[in-house]
Amino acid sequence: MRGSLLILLALSAALTMLAATDERPVPFVKIVRIAGSVEIQRTTEGDPVAAKLGDKLFAGEVLQVKKGGKVQLCFPPNTLVLLKENSVLALSELTPERRTATFLTAGQMIANLQEALSPGSSFEVETPTALAIVRGTVFEIEIDEPVKEGEMPTVRFYGHRGQVDIMFAEEVLQLEPGSLIQLAPDGIPQLLTHSRKLEEILEMFDPEYWEEELKKEAEKEIRKRLPKFG
Repeated sequence: MRGSLLILLALSAALTMLAATDERPVPFVKIVRIAGSVEIQRTTEGDPVAAKLGDKLFAGEVLQVKKGGKVQLCFPPNTLVLLKENSVLALSELTPERRTATFLTAGQMIANLQEALSPGSSFEVETPTALAIVRGTVFEIEIDEPVKEGEMPTVRFYGHRGQVDIMFAEEVLQLEPGSLIQLAPDGIPQLLTHSRKLEEILEMFDPEYWEEELKKEAEKEIRKRLPKFG
């Protein structure tokens, strides 16, 4: 009897130790800059709430950037993501030591991985037509609105720094700096080049850029409140 009790106590202690090692902080994405109207869908049933500077986003939540809005996010460990107006981004999975997965369903996104991810880790962006897998780079995704209802949108991937694997159907293409991969609704990829400059892309992450955006927003609000004559 005493031997069985000791075994149970030992098992309990072992389980407690395992639980303690599993009690890690829940990873989150933080809003570090914001301009214009941005909303967060916390649950599938609840109403979206207005996003604000410093808000934390968790796996399973969706961010929607309205017309005229912009938002800059910080993913762990040190990845910056800029979403432009009319963008919708779902946070599918947040496990920085293994896999960070997002789903961009509309709009435009610029990802700036400021440091290489640890071995075995990946940062993934799914779109309606393809999946981008990266491990340290700057790249851009644009999704056009579908021409016809029910039709797949045209998706463009712009390479700015480093390499990105673009996976669609059963093919894998490498996105290089200066290259552009366009996927039309017919599913046939076009390998092109682009002239967008890396310096201009990186400027969008600078505080000065955001100060100008906020200044424009404030001026717009002032004009709305001014009395109209005539």
